[in-house]
Amino acid sequence: MSKIFIAGAAGNIGTALIDTLENTADIVAGVHSPAKAEMLAGKGVEARVFDFNDVDSMVRAMEGCDRMFLVIPMQEKLARFGRLAVDAAMKAGIGYIVRSSGYGASSDAHWRLGREQGMVDQFVEDSKIPYTILRPNTFMQNFSTVYAGMIKSGTIALPEEDYAVSYIDVRDIAACAARLLNDNDGFTNSFYALTGPRGLTLSEVADVIGQAAGINVKYVPIAEEQFLEGLDGAGVPEWNRNMLVSLSRVVKLGMMGNVTQAVQFLTGKGARTFDDFAAECSGVWR
Repeated sequence: MSKIFIAGAAGNIGTALIDTLENTADIVAGVHSPAKAEMLAGKGVEARVFDFNDVDSMVRAMEGCDRMFLVIPMQEKLARFGRLAVDAAMKAGIGYIVRSSGYGASSDAHWRLGREQGMVDQFVEDSKIPYTILRPNTFMQNFSTVYAGMIKSGTIALPEEDYAVSYIDVRDIAACAARLLNDNDGFTNSFYALTGPRGLTLSEVADVIGQAAGINVKYVPIAEEQFLEGLDGAGVPEWNRNMLVSLSRVVKLGMMGNVTQAVQFLTGKGARTFDDFAAECSGVWR
């Protein structure tokens, strides 16, 4: 049986991937702190501490593994960490990589976040290690985590105007990754754009959440400057603030509303709907 190294195991997708794979595959969870390693060990998951900025630590963490799931944290060293992670995979003898990137990513993308994610994708492709790259759209879970407080106050205030986004549930991303890590026959050296089953404007998102939670929520468009001020006040680092504004600009170009059937193609099941997600998470917003 293959042994799978999950880089970024404590993140949204990594956590969902562990839940999906832990009973069907031999996995090693790569985390950044001993505390997270202990938490996972308490659940019976083998965890190893590593540092994205230290190739040797990653090589040690990958020892004995032949497959890797790679997602890079959203911070200003994203591209550098991606390059070092791929270097470590080559040294560790990893034979297959599933990379979770971003929707519309490309090394020559005209928007900054897409370009940074695309650079990491290019590192994976250039390594000559067999790979499959997943490019998921914006997560549904952002509304139950990052934006939950805002929604409780009755508004979704973002600088995206009212363009549609085909939001995806992170569990569907994990399901696609799990399918590939268990059996990638016929899917190697390929790219898949992952979306939910339909595009939703933020006004529609507000309506769905309001109905599910039994609260009044409305979408309020705001200027980029106001958005940046709010992020700054919340302690969001400058690089991350700029990336979020970059993403909002792409939404306003109408580039994020397309729908693909990749989740169905890879897993045999349709992608979760936003209505089902909202019903499941309704308690978060009350």
